[in-house]
Amino acid sequence: MNLELPGHVSVPHTDDGGVLLDESTGEYWEINQSGAAVLRMLLEGASEQEAAQALIADLRPGEISPEGAVADIRELLAQLRAAELVVTS
Repeated sequence: MNLELPGHVSVPHTDDGGVLLDESTGEYWEINQSGAAVLRMLLEGASEQEAAQALIADLRPGEISPEGAVADIRELLAQLRAAELVVTS
């Protein structure tokens, strides 16, 4: 899976995470630091499992299971795809 941003979407990173800006509509979506880090990894070619391991490593032990981390990543991607903010090639 290669995740990409459509040409009309940019992701300026902020201190609180990131913002996905749809330049064709002017709409934007804020994502928290964990979401921004996961999105950056996936855009750089990491797998969902690799992003999940990095997410788990950044949290307190036992805060989230590997299965929970993958489920959260899949939910984030589903929301981003539904909003046409990312595409899979």
